Amino acid sequence: MGQRASSPAAVSTEAFGIVPSAPRKSIGGGRRIQQSAQDVDPPSRKERLAVCAPLLSEIRSWLFVAGHRVQWPQQPHCLVNLASEVPFEPVNPPPANIRHVLTLALRDGATQEIVPFLPRVLDAVQTARSAKDNIIVLCQQGVSRSCATAIAILMCRESLSYEQAFAQVKAARDVCSPNAGFICQLMELHAQRLDPAKRPQVFRYVPHALHDLTTKVLKPCWFSPHTRIHAPPSHVQRRSSCIYLYPVDSLMAYLWRGQDAKEADVALATQDFHKWYLHLWSEPNLPNIVVQWEGRESTAFLAWIQSSRSEGAILVDYDDVAWSTPSLVHQDEDTTASAGSSLHPLPSNAKPQFRVMESVDDESWELLRDYDSSDLLPHLVGWLHVPGDCDYIWIGDACDSNWTDEDLVERVQRDASVSAGPVKVVRGKEESDEFWTAFELGY
Repeated sequence: MGQRASSPAAVSTEAFGIVPSAPRKSIGGGRRIQQSAQDVDPPSRKERLAVCAPLLSEIRSWLFVAGHRVQWPQQPHCLVNLASEVPFEPVNPPPANIRHVLTLALRDGATQEIVPFLPRVLDAVQTARSAKDNIIVLCQQGVSRSCATAIAILMCRESLSYEQAFAQVKAARDVCSPNAGFICQLMELHAQRLDPAKRPQVFRYVPHALHDLTTKVLKPCWFSPHTRIHAPPSHVQRRSSCIYLYPVDSLMAYLWRGQDAKEADVALATQDFHKWYLHLWSEPNLPNIVVQWEGRESTAFLAWIQSSRSEGAILVDYDDVAWSTPSLVHQDEDTTASAGSSLHPLPSNAKPQFRVMESVDDESWELLRDYDSSDLLPHLVGWLHVPGDCDYIWIGDACDSNWTDEDLVERVQRDASVSAGPVKVVRGKEESDEFWTAFELGY
């Protein structure tokens, strides 16, 4: 079994909160040394993560969460690697007794959809448990992606609420801190498990993202990328190269396949769709799939689509399929690179650097050597420096009201240790995809 998430320090219930153990008794007079908590500086983020880095946190006797610096167990384990873009450290690769069963390229950003991949994770978990194998869920630091996934596993396998599952993962791994986007999705998942009316009305089978074009996944259709409102069937524009799935009720679903859709993708999309019902929603019965071919749709299908149309409805055209066109991918990369969000990994000496500042009275920025989205705290101001490109100032939504954009830009530009480029100001909860792409390149 793996090492539990414990240490000589007592672990608090606050996020990232590791507090010193109680003072020891004096050897001489037997008097206890009195020390106020106010006199103890809180540990830095580096110190907090360092305590947890080597730990294999036991969520269940068969389920563990870890980061790349984990002390690997000697017993055989199955590995679900959620962060395949991040290479393992040369001095600590998974040993031969760790068997890779699922590898995904998920990023730790607010725009990353994690729920579409959970059916595959849960399927891998079910296969491992059927063989009585233990599972390690791993991301770079064991803070956001892996903890969010462990929470989802408990929700779906044990019918826990989000709050219950979070509390149990947090108790086992104190640095558990899913990003805000993951939390939102997990709460939506809980609602979907309780009420079928809150489930997606249309799915599309498309490439994951620009950084992972070869992986196709079943995604819910939203009204727009910036809303969490499910698009009704009549609002979704169908493409000839795509596959769409329309749940009708618990017994039946339509699968619409375009003329250019591949037969293999039809089978894979159907498998993914059934895994949503089986693993995510714990439905005992799988819906029957009725296939509709482009140009040969049944009258019943067209009437059902039309029945969901509202007055003034606007078709939503999802451009995922444009990513699979090489010329468009090349154009997107060139355009984005010039705008300051390169899509390719940078050399280690050119990776983005992230600094934070808490107060207008601070004299300098604190450089975070290992950062992720959990460092974007609402009371902080962050500075993301992308060497040879632009710089971003990130302003938390609860930071010091005395800051002005001009003050922050001036502080960045006067820092002699960094050659800053053009400065862009972004605000918490309003980050662009361009910012997230640059931010995640520093992981």
